[in-house]
Amino acid sequence: MGSSTGTPDEKEKTKVDLYARSFKNRLLLTWLFIFVVIAVFLSLSGYFLYDSIRDLIVYELGNNAVNIAFTAAKFIEQDIDPFIALAEVEDYDLQEYDTDYYNRMQSLFRELKKNTGATFIFAEKKLSDSEIVYLIDGEDPQSGLFSPIGTVDSMGEFELRVFKECITGATDIVNWEFWGMFVTGYAPIVDRSKDEVVGVVGVDFSFEYIENLLNRIRQLIIFTFLLIALLGTYILNRLVIDRSTALSIDYLTGLHSKRYHDARLNSLIRKSRFSGKPLSLMIIDVDSFKEINDEFGHNVGDETLKVAARKIKLYTRSTDICSRVGGDEFAIILPETDLERARLVGERIVERFQRDLSSTKKGGGPKITLSIGVAQWREGMSARDLNQLADVAMYRAKSKGRNGVFAHQHR
Repeated sequence: MGSSTGTPDEKEKTKVDLYARSFKNRLLLTWLFIFVVIAVFLSLSGYFLYDSIRDLIVYELGNNAVNIAFTAAKFIEQDIDPFIALAEVEDYDLQEYDTDYYNRMQSLFRELKKNTGATFIFAEKKLSDSEIVYLIDGEDPQSGLFSPIGTVDSMGEFELRVFKECITGATDIVNWEFWGMFVTGYAPIVDRSKDEVVGVVGVDFSFEYIENLLNRIRQLIIFTFLLIALLGTYILNRLVIDRSTALSIDYLTGLHSKRYHDARLNSLIRKSRFSGKPLSLMIIDVDSFKEINDEFGHNVGDETLKVAARKIKLYTRSTDICSRVGGDEFAIILPETDLERARLVGERIVERFQRDLSSTKKGGGPKITLSIGVAQWREGMSARDLNQLADVAMYRAKSKGRNGVFAHQHR
């Protein structure tokens, strides 16, 4: 019977890999969830915004149509008798009506239609509660959409109310089977001598073009909001990354912070455990830093730390990880570096540090030297153990006269 055992290192590596993969998946799912929530919220907002725009356009079109219809109706009422005579004709095919009046009013409606941008303008009389008869049409007589005098058409519910209740008003969007989608405003034509509605003026505004335009606006709104969602998610992600970066960078020196140092040291220890490659740590302390602060002040002390940080970063490799881990303490993690090579790096830092400062030092400034402790990671050590060994080695360097390097030798 076979079994999958594996070495402890292999098990530990598998465990770490699974944890890393799980963390990445959780992070991805978190950002995906945030994006979906933002996208849904903005899409719903876009939908409601679209509806609001649509309702506003319908309302404005209706008001405009009513105003035009009301104006035309009042004009007709100023000379109501010819219109009443036109409405009372029973057979329009015989042309038993005042053609001059009809032609004059038809020209007036065409001009009104042209000047207002309305789709149709017409005057009608009631034939029954379900039908009307067109009396005047502002459409071009040569157009296939022109309704000659006497043309019968169906009557809408609101249209009937205008005849019966003598009210003005506009419909919502109505989809007529033959004519298409319209918002229509109505105004009654009233014989004031009898206080009787003798006809109605209707003004149509086609909604099909506007509906197509609104659909494009809706698509643009949704696209814009999705873009905003992406941008918002990106900005949120950057804020999290920037916050993480701020926590990983030392504000004074620009080196990595102690928090970053601890995280990377743990990570590199695991890597060395799996790969078998060496890993060393260097702890660096600015000698007599308290005396520098006391004698020259904290501003000079801060500048001293900045100078030390710049030089340490300059003297190390790109693969080395430099951090400020205390007030005047720095740490350098040296991947794939054994104790002897790390010691040589430390000596080079001390030597170059003294040489560079000696060539640039102005009189009256503090004398800056470094004490460096070096330790190499061994199997069974934790990050805390390695930090302590390098720290102890640093104090041994101080006890030997400072301005030097001490490497901890494993027994």
